[in-house]
Amino acid sequence: MQIDQRIGTNINLQLRLERDEAKEKLEKEKIQKDIAIRKLNKALEVIKEQRKLIEHGKETK
Repeated sequence: MQIDQRIGTNINLQLRLERDEAKEKLEKEKIQKDIAIRKLNKALEVIKEQRKLIEHGKETK
């Protein structure tokens, strides 16, 4: 019986460690996603501004 409890405890500990590792990995990926979204939004703003300049330039000619 004691052997089974120790094995069970080790399995529970292993599962907790795996869960914690998965949470850390998920948090890192969320941060990377947020950074990528910010970069895309910045690029989109630049493109919108360039488009406005191009369209405005065509109207004045």
